[in-house]
Amino acid sequence: MEGVSSAAVEVLVQNLINLFKDEYSLLRGLDGDAQQLQRTLGTIQAYLNDAEKKSITQDSVKNWLRELEDVAFDADNVLDELSYQLLHKKVHKMKTSKDKVLSCFSSFNAISRRRDTAHAIKQINADFESLNKRALDLGLQSMIVSAPDVVPVSFETDSFSLDPIFIGRDDDVPKLVGMLTHTQQEEEKQMFSIIALVGMGGMGKTTLTRKLFNHEKLKARFGSLIWVHVSQTFDPISIFNKIHYKLTKKTSDGVESRDDILEKIQEALKARVESRDDILEKLEEALKDEDCWSIIKAKTSVENGEVPSGFEMIGRKIAKLCQGLPLAANVVGGVLCGKSEEGWRFINENWLSDGEGGENISKILRLSFDHLSSPSLKKCFTFCSVFPKGRDIKKEELIKLWMAEGFLQPSRRDDMESVGNMYFNVLLQNSLLQVADKDDYGNVSECVMHDLVHDLASSVLSNNADSSTIVRYKFLEEESSPIPKIVAKHLRTLFLEGGTPGTIFSNFECLHNLTLSGDYKELPDSIRRLVCLRNLNISNTEIVNLPKWIGELHQLQTLRAEIWKLAKLPSTLKYLINLRHLHMDSNTKLPAEIGRLTSLQTLPHFTVGKEKGYQIEELGSLKNLKGTLMIRNLEMVRDKEEALKANIFRKPNLFDLAFEWNDGREDESNDESVLEGLQPHANLKKLRIGGFRGKRFPTWAEKMAVRDAPHGSWAPLDNLIEITLSDCSEIEEIPTLEHLPNLKSLCLDGLTKVRLINASFSHLTSLRIRGLERLECLPERLFYNNQNLSDLTVSSCPVLRGLPDGLNTLNSLENLRIMYCENLKSIGNPSGGARQSQGILRGLSITECGELMELPCQMLESWAPTVEYLELAGLRSLENLPMLIDCLARSSTRLRFLTIRGVPKLMDASSGSVESWDLSSLDTLDIDVSVEWSREASAGIAETVDGMLQACCNSLTWLHLKGVENWEWLPKSIENLTLLNWLEMENIGVEELPQWLGNLSSLVSLSLYSCNRLKRLPSVDVLNHLTKLKRLYIRDCPELRIDSEWCNLDLEINGFFIECCSNSVNEIKKNQTLDFAEGLLMHDLFWSSKIENEVKNGARTGSEKMIEVRRISPKTFTRPRNHV
Repeated sequence: MEGVSSAAVEVLVQNLINLFKDEYSLLRGLDGDAQQLQRTLGTIQAYLNDAEKKSITQDSVKNWLRELEDVAFDADNVLDELSYQLLHKKVHKMKTSKDKVLSCFSSFNAISRRRDTAHAIKQINADFESLNKRALDLGLQSMIVSAPDVVPVSFETDSFSLDPIFIGRDDDVPKLVGMLTHTQQEEEKQMFSIIALVGMGGMGKTTLTRKLFNHEKLKARFGSLIWVHVSQTFDPISIFNKIHYKLTKKTSDGVESRDDILEKIQEALKARVESRDDILEKLEEALKDEDCWSIIKAKTSVENGEVPSGFEMIGRKIAKLCQGLPLAANVVGGVLCGKSEEGWRFINENWLSDGEGGENISKILRLSFDHLSSPSLKKCFTFCSVFPKGRDIKKEELIKLWMAEGFLQPSRRDDMESVGNMYFNVLLQNSLLQVADKDDYGNVSECVMHDLVHDLASSVLSNNADSSTIVRYKFLEEESSPIPKIVAKHLRTLFLEGGTPGTIFSNFECLHNLTLSGDYKELPDSIRRLVCLRNLNISNTEIVNLPKWIGELHQLQTLRAEIWKLAKLPSTLKYLINLRHLHMDSNTKLPAEIGRLTSLQTLPHFTVGKEKGYQIEELGSLKNLKGTLMIRNLEMVRDKEEALKANIFRKPNLFDLAFEWNDGREDESNDESVLEGLQPHANLKKLRIGGFRGKRFPTWAEKMAVRDAPHGSWAPLDNLIEITLSDCSEIEEIPTLEHLPNLKSLCLDGLTKVRLINASFSHLTSLRIRGLERLECLPERLFYNNQNLSDLTVSSCPVLRGLPDGLNTLNSLENLRIMYCENLKSIGNPSGGARQSQGILRGLSITECGELMELPCQMLESWAPTVEYLELAGLRSLENLPMLIDCLARSSTRLRFLTIRGVPKLMDASSGSVESWDLSSLDTLDIDVSVEWSREASAGIAETVDGMLQACCNSLTWLHLKGVENWEWLPKSIENLTLLNWLEMENIGVEELPQWLGNLSSLVSLSLYSCNRLKRLPSVDVLNHLTKLKRLYIRDCPELRIDSEWCNLDLEINGFFIECCSNSVNEIKKNQTLDFAEGLLMHDLFWSSKIENEVKNGARTGSEKMIEVRRISPKTFTRPRNHV
């Protein structure tokens, strides 16, 4: 059956019946018509099950269903209007006289609307009665069938990969990984640029690709991994734009040529990009029947993987009918889950058959849809086809869209959001949706729909029935002409991603969901008339103010306005009494009396104020809050009694809480009392406390336990997985943590009076210790007790002298940062004995630890094979750098970022070890040769640096080189770095840059710092070879002269500019070498926050204003904006 489904109609009819039950008593003057309509709806509902079956073969029944759907939508719209009037009347009583004047609905309009509504209900009654009679003529039988309850499916925290069932492709993975990572010999002259996985839909191409995408070897080998969906309509420019957006998160400015967008991608990647059309390898092989059976067993959740013999015999027959398609096996497994042996047999005999692969997969997908247990669930599924193919869909946004459409009916036990979450999990279980991403808790946060499943959903959705079918859902990805009014008036969901100029939103009178994206600067005034609107998303716009009339959208359930430029929300927001979810940026200020929104579940942050309406008691009436809440400016709360008015303890669904005090306060601290009154519920998962000035935490925070009021006993916060304590400057001891079994992440930041960490904790995966100025030592068995640590940071602990032993036993450690610990002498002794397994460290940064004398080679040996990022800087006492380089040369193969700055004895590294070092993956290199430089050591240093550059000549894209003023040296091996995009040279002692600089064909930016002897830039002939050069930055090069021949450069070099510091520019002005009439423009820069911060941090002196010399064309001369 294509194009029509009774599920859509049944959802509408049931919603109408529920509305009459809920609001029948409010329909004064419409009692008779309302009762008649309710009876008619009940009768029609009984016909729907029979109509669903007969519409497959009888066009007359199919037409009846379509007409019924249209009338049901009309009825829904009329009752929406009535609901709005009732809400408006309720809100009108709440409003101040000032706000009443602002309303566009006068009492006269209200009477007129009520009269129109009464007339519309009479007409709908007549239409439904007519359809009721036609049902009898069509021979439809009355069947009262209650939809079965949807079985809840839990997808809570787990350790599965994004696609938990991966069977039958194990041999393909290493083969493909090898093809993608193998470095060809120079003489072979062969590189894989594109690998195509070819096969019919459902064969598992996407699953296999996703497995590769998340493979550790590919992550280590490539700098950027980007997932882009290619639609069936192949458009290279569109694909390139998607790639560019994934890299930069910036949308295209307009239509661009193939070369232009490829150049932008190249700049973003800092690597050479070629457009290739060749396909170098094809894989096309179905799974074995045994593999399909294994997938079905896994999906049906049979204990221990064993099934009774009766089930297995039928299951193997079904697996054979899947014809080697993993999608088919996954979908069938979802359908069979929870069914009896008889149910398995019925499906095998009545639904599946031996057909061609494409035909069979269609039957299997249809089977899964037909077995969805309720009409609402089916409607939720088909709605997903509104999104373009391949689009990742955010789970929470999808549920809000379903809710706005009326697909989610609450029960006594579950609210609409809970029902939506349950539906989402069922669709995942049935493989009608697939996992795309997960959140910090391990729960699914984004999903995607397989293309074949998308085709099924589209065919069922009325949108694609035929040209006469009314369109109710629309997704426009690009700017287009205005939507005709005849189409607009029926739309219920609209996504406008590119913006459509001239759109009159008041034409969209039935709209429930509206998502705007693009350069909207203000909310169109015509949206004010959308009285049915339940979900408004403007997060991807540039709107800076919301109008006061936003408070008239009384039916709004969800408002997404996560716009950093949006300074505040209007005072009329308090009249959105149906609002359940408010998403906003952390900089956006809430209006007064937010506590009136008693249906609110999502409120990201609340800033306490002194005035009435801004005090913490506003949170007290928000009993349904869920998820995350940050409470700021807690210094405005007087004491425990006032804090208790927020009723935080009575909000069991707040899983993530942050309590923050302002740093800039001067009055007396009452923080201990206030925090005591903010005791959370025992369900809490994340806790952050910042700016607390009490000397001790209150009892609940010290014990990390909450008092159960009825019983008076203490219940531990067992659900806590993350704790952050920051800028608690008076605290001397951290809380008790050893009893928290699920604690994974601990951050201690700015606890300036803590000397010892005497708490014991285990099972941590992330530990960050920063700014503990008096910390003397860490727990002795810290690393032995936390073998699952994957992220470790120790920073700005000036008294700390050493780390405990056992650091190299952390087999799960991925990132290690030790910074600004001036007195740190040791990072612990390597543990003895053989290691159980190889480490997986990716990032190692040890900086500004001036007293550290040794980084044990035994530790580095265990880390070197996997390390990608290595930074050694400001280690003036380190004695074993040569041995570390030798160690890296032997074992390091994945290094992509290397910094050696402010570390002595670089010249002692043996040339042999450097030459043998595999730096073929190195992307970024930052080398400082000035430490302990001497004329005698210069030859060794040059040899070491040259060896490094030669080893990475085919991969390096960014180089910073710091030399010595009185050493006339510049590594000639730089000229071989043909992929180099960014070159920064500091304190280089040459007087003129070499001519071979023109060989750097990929160079985009050249920076020169403190080159006191530099007098001349290369000739213009050299610069003309640098066709990609966009930026030349010069600072503190007092002898430098820029010759007048520069004025003859090609003025069409788009965006090329020079930045110079003041002393260099003064010399340029004095010698009058720049001809401004030829299009070179110079202007002083105004102060900006960026410059102010640099001055504060010592990176720029107050007198050091920057000057920009920008290349422009005289034809397009305009006054430039101030630029930093």
